[in-house]
Amino acid sequence: METLCKANKKELSPYKSINDHIDSLEKYAKESTKLLLNSVCSVLELKLKKAHPDGPLIFGGKIIYNPRTGKPIKNKEWDRLEEAIRKFLKIEKKQVVKRASKDSYWLGSILKRMSLEKRKKTPLSSIDLSKPDFAAVGFKDYDQDLINVSERLSGIYIQGVNDKTRNKLQSIIAEGTKQKKYPHQVFQDLWDQEEDINRDWDRVTRTESAYNINNGYLITTLRTSDEEHVFMKGLSAPGACPYCNRMIKDQIVVLLSEPPKTGETVVIKGKKYIAIWPGKSNYGRNPKNYWTVNPMHPYCRCNWTEWYLELEKYLKGE
Repeated sequence: METLCKANKKELSPYKSINDHIDSLEKYAKESTKLLLNSVCSVLELKLKKAHPDGPLIFGGKIIYNPRTGKPIKNKEWDRLEEAIRKFLKIEKKQVVKRASKDSYWLGSILKRMSLEKRKKTPLSSIDLSKPDFAAVGFKDYDQDLINVSERLSGIYIQGVNDKTRNKLQSIIAEGTKQKKYPHQVFQDLWDQEEDINRDWDRVTRTESAYNINNGYLITTLRTSDEEHVFMKGLSAPGACPYCNRMIKDQIVVLLSEPPKTGETVVIKGKKYIAIWPGKSNYGRNPKNYWTVNPMHPYCRCNWTEWYLELEKYLKGE
């Protein structure tokens, strides 16, 4: 799975606003990492990589990191630093969770109500995500519950990143004290974690955003369609992985409101179709057992668009 993730980090969506949305969230998370590392270094009076005199880490005073004086950081100072990091991450978590969950659902819903060509070209800057009104587009109580669950789940994943980040920073400072490292060495050790922290952010923000955009799109499709059977066609941008090209691109599937009792397939008018539904996921599945679903895998940005079986007759010249 890790190899697959590394190979497909650059997958793009056919829809411009989705790429803008995910890239913007990723950028925000990376900037937060820089601010946090700078603030921790500032509190410890280590050499700053880039000065942020008004950094967001709320911490009164300084902790003088100089283990060679024989005076290690006191427990009270540790507690204060840990609490400062925790508060910073909590503030960032709220913003990231909102953008990865509710904003993403609303973006998917808005895209559904655009034409295919407009969907492909419209930038995020032309879309207002500030006042979502899911009830206005027919979302039922169950749909709202699914949004709430997705928001909570995004929060759980992001909290995992936060906890891992806090533990990394604290362990580096503690190890530096134990090993009597010079301040510039601890400074470098802290900044060496930037790439790892950002990788954790990327995996969560990209995948959760894509998943929730897809759900918002599918639910809106279900609630606004008058068709007896709603069919969808898979779209993949150039550079999609072999799984997406084989299982998503140009594939015709049927959209249901809930999973069928027959597994992943249903029979309609004597023909078998793969079914998709809001909430369908490959979470916990081995790539060999992947279902047809968006996102197919971490970092996936494939999408669906409506499809009408009558079109096949015209395309075949019948």
